Formats: sequence, structure tokens, C-alpha cells
Amino acid sequence: MSLKNRLFSLFIFLFLIGNVHAQNKGINSSLAYEQITAQPIVLDGGPKTIIGQDFKYPSGTPLIKAFDIVIPAGKQTSLHSHAIPLYAYIVSGELEVDYGSKGKRSFKAGSSYIEAIDWCHIGKSLNNQPVRIIGVYLGQVTPDQIAPIDCKKPN
Repeated sequence: MSLKNRLFSLFIFLFLIGNVHAQNKGINSSLAYEQITAQPIVLDGGPKTIIGQDFKYPSGTPLIKAFDIVIPAGKQTSLHSHAIPLYAYIVSGELEVDYGSKGKRSFKAGSSYIEAIDWCHIGKSLNNQPVRIIGVYLGQVTPDQIAPIDCKKPN
């Protein structure tokens, strides 16, 4: 066996061992990298929105935008809704969202969920601390549906 074939066989062997190791650690990756882990983030309410709605991705040319959102201590958003799926991950602090007739939900750092679609709500920081959220909006290019929609009254 040539050196090239032996190296190729060694590569395949190491790849397979790494893949088995990755699967045992909960990593859904075709390659395992030394000292890097990938743990699933539990999605509250998934695969539905946080208030139990089914959803689908908009048609058209995909537009995905991520935002680092900070609600200062003691502050809240305006009453608003979203026309598209929004994945929210709470990085720090605690968020309370008031969904009107669907009640209030609290989310602590490390939690994630799909925000309600076409449902008016208000988000606010709790415990006199700012809340930091990574929001990933899953929309389409035309029309750009990323911006929240102001509401006049709660649902």
C-alpha cells in the first residue's frame, strides 16, 4: 500500500472515530473539532410559536437577519407584532412578554423560543436588569418583513 493510500485510510479512520465521538457528545456535525462542543439549545414550545401557533417560512427569496437586542432595565417595547417567524435567544437578564389574552411568559438567560406571529405583545426587562436577546428573523427579500408592526390594542 502506497503512502498516499495509507494516509487516506488513516484520514478516513480518524474521520469515522471523530464522527462517532461527536454523535456520542450530542454533536450533529460531520467533523468533530478538538475542544469545540455543540450542545442543542432547547426551544421552548418548539416546533410551534410560544403561544402554540403553527408557522411556515415565507415564500420568495429568503432574507435572514440577526439582531443583538437590548431592553434596558425597567424598560419595555411598544405593543407590536411580527409578520414572520422570529427565533429569540435570551443571552442575559430576564424577559417577560405579555401576550394579552394568552397570558404572560418569562424567559431567563439561556432559553429560546419562536415568537408569536401576527399577535400583539409587549416585552420588558425584569429584576431591574437589562435583557439581551439575539433575534433571528426569517423573512423574505420582497417585501422586507423584518420590522415589527405597531399594534393599537392587545389581542
